[in-house]
Amino acid sequence: MPRFKAEAEIAFAGLDRYFDTIIASLSAHNMTLRAEGNDHVVEAGFSRARLMPGQGVLRLLVEASDPAAFNRLKHELTGLIDFVARPEGLQIAWTGDTVGAALPQDLRVLTVRTVAQLTPRMRRITFAGRDLGRYAVPDQIHCRLLFQEKGVTAPRWPELDDHGRILWPDSGVLPSRIFTIRRIDAAAGLLDIDFVLHDGAGPGAAWARDAAPGDVVGILGPAANGPKPAGWYLLAGDETGLPGMARILEGLPAAVEGVALIEVADAAEEQAIAAPPGVQIRWLHRGAAAPGTTSLLIDALRQVAVPADHGGIFAWIGAEYTAFREMRGFLKAELGIPADRMIAFSHWRRGMSEADIVAAGIASVSA
Repeated sequence: MPRFKAEAEIAFAGLDRYFDTIIASLSAHNMTLRAEGNDHVVEAGFSRARLMPGQGVLRLLVEASDPAAFNRLKHELTGLIDFVARPEGLQIAWTGDTVGAALPQDLRVLTVRTVAQLTPRMRRITFAGRDLGRYAVPDQIHCRLLFQEKGVTAPRWPELDDHGRILWPDSGVLPSRIFTIRRIDAAAGLLDIDFVLHDGAGPGAAWARDAAPGDVVGILGPAANGPKPAGWYLLAGDETGLPGMARILEGLPAAVEGVALIEVADAAEEQAIAAPPGVQIRWLHRGAAAPGTTSLLIDALRQVAVPADHGGIFAWIGAEYTAFREMRGFLKAELGIPADRMIAFSHWRRGMSEADIVAAGIASVSA
């Protein structure tokens, strides 16, 4: 039986405009959802929530047997609903049982094992950690890394309070970014993450440039969308989507067919990928053009001979916002591929940092 219960009642004038997006977003966060009448039930490990939409109000109920899972699910719901409905300026407060500040139940501590330069602009870092089984999920391939300063020997990590809000350690806010788990061996306690060494000032690339064995990071998740079963696959993206596409390709059954469109700077950025023999990989070189400024992906996508039987197709897109929007629009409007046979999202948006996107809300990265 659950030991802890809490609820929140949110005044939500525009709920009808946002509710479907909220539900779809929750399904991409390693949670199991099911509809019960007008309500939706969410299950995540040791916790469970019920979302009950009403006229201008959204009521949330959360219950859990573990205090860390209790506050973690409140944090997930609060943060996701606020991000999706940022223009609404929602006020979300929880009442009910309290457990005090707790570390997120999904937090694991990773130590750099090895660093390898795959291409001039892509660096693979292999991490070692314990109890990584929750991250070995084929349809949830992303995570969030929390970066500690160089040389920290006794790291402090953020906790979540009874309203699901982040309590940062006395040392301050830890920089963090979302990445794809390129490869994981939970039994061996190892996972690989490939970092794009771009010219921006983001904390991920800066950390990866100086990373060395023994450095420590935290990991949260997993989250976001991996592949669905299909007979024919279409994958498309730039170098930020490359780790995800490579992981998906290497995990597909040998008999499947399809096409992968991968935009990179030049031939030096191409990688060896163990794709099924029936999947063709097409490398697109943008040359001296800046990332996120070309039409290479949408132009190449328009040339792909997509099977007429859309029920046997799965499409996965991960790229800069403009390319993502164009490709998603083409697949939906011109080819008629159903939404349930496609996962498409923006890994980044030219001219916006992750902090800018978080402040602006989901509208800044959705089509």
